[in-house]
Amino acid sequence: MFQIKTITPEETTHLRQLTLRQHQEEKDLIYPGDHDEETMHYGAFEDSELVGIASIYKVKMKDVDEPESWRLRGMATTENVRGKGYGKDLMNKCLGHIKSKNGKLFWCNARITAEGFYEKFGMKRKGEVFHPEDLGPHVVMWMEM
Repeated sequence: MFQIKTITPEETTHLRQLTLRQHQEEKDLIYPGDHDEETMHYGAFEDSELVGIASIYKVKMKDVDEPESWRLRGMATTENVRGKGYGKDLMNKCLGHIKSKNGKLFWCNARITAEGFYEKFGMKRKGEVFHPEDLGPHVVMWMEM
């Protein structure tokens, strides 16, 4: 059985390390803002196994003066469930939450390999490719809500 549930920041660290930041220790993968009141963390579960994560933060995008901006960070699914719709369901859960909070702008720093995934939700690239340390090429993706 598949379901999406709210999880704690600490529950995200294993998948963050496994899928996104193999070069870092799990203990170092609590991000700034993870414990903020507005931040939400979602987990996709297949039976009782956590197979996907997504976190959203109420934070402005650089050079955009929109106070009702939300950032997606640390979205990932385990390799064995990719292509099964878990990522889509996590995104829809995040977008639903942002809409319920009257969010106006949604954005993320995306790996270029995931750009097509985000485009399916109506997100567009902003700016050029950049290279965060040890993470590979990324682009900013965004959309108005």
